Amino acid sequence: MLKRTLILLALVLSLVLSACGGGEPETCEDIADVTIDLMQDLIDDVEKEVGDMTVEELNATGGDLPSVERFEEEATKINERALELQCSQATIESLVAERVNQLEATTPIGQFMVEAIRSGGL
Repeated sequence: MLKRTLILLALVLSLVLSACGGGEPETCEDIADVTIDLMQDLIDDVEKEVGDMTVEELNATGGDLPSVERFEEEATKINERALELQCSQATIESLVAERVNQLEATTPIGQFMVEAIRSGGL
């Protein structure tokens, strides 16, 4: 389950994924902004869904989270928009990297996700 979530986060960076919010993005910078918003929404949702579980406890449950399904749906939509705007993967990765320090978390799971994203270990 957690591996699935982390793989999806990696797809955000590698496949130029993001979330729609407040209208369609019009530039590659907008794509990067909504990518960070999507990542933060996923972190927030996962934190709410799992509470204060540790990474090990979450792995032991093996359960799927509704937030991951929402993430996948939104990511697909924004990936299509990024392709329409002809944003290169390298450009989006660079723009997202500039914004990654905006991510925040309050639980061990959320902090694990944020650190994994920041370190590029996904």
